[in-house]
Amino acid sequence: MPLRGSVITLLLCLIACTPVHPRVSLAPGASLKGYEVFVVMPVTDETGAHFNLDVSDSLQQHLARRLRSHHLIAVTDASADTAAMAVVVTSKLVEFRGIPMWLQTPTRGTTACELRSELWDNRTGQRIGEIVAADLTEDGTPLFVLLHCAHSVADAIEQQLRR
Repeated sequence: MPLRGSVITLLLCLIACTPVHPRVSLAPGASLKGYEVFVVMPVTDETGAHFNLDVSDSLQQHLARRLRSHHLIAVTDASADTAAMAVVVTSKLVEFRGIPMWLQTPTRGTTACELRSELWDNRTGQRIGEIVAADLTEDGTPLFVLLHCAHSVADAIEQQLRR
């Protein structure tokens, strides 16, 4: 496992030097065109950090709000009527570096996150693709960094729809 930590540290250093754009990987021949609804599932926290807020709920809500700000239909209830073609968005927070107990307080030092979102077709159950968003910020609030990752995923979805 020390190798994984070294790789993450190296990637975070590279991220600090260059702008970070979400990485979008669609399945061969897949496209988001034609989808009308986005079902944003609860975000899974795989970091092991003990946050002072429910980051899973915050990330889910902000991802849905950001999609709506792009004039897309986004729901956060999987049981919602999705007769229309829909994309199910499942996300997991896989990396967090910062002070999880003080999410709203500006901190000195580096705060980082990585959010991985998979996109699935609601009718066929087929995987459409994945979006990986990462952020690295100096002297910001940890909550801002986390929410920026959610915004980046939503922005990447909107950009794919415009292609």
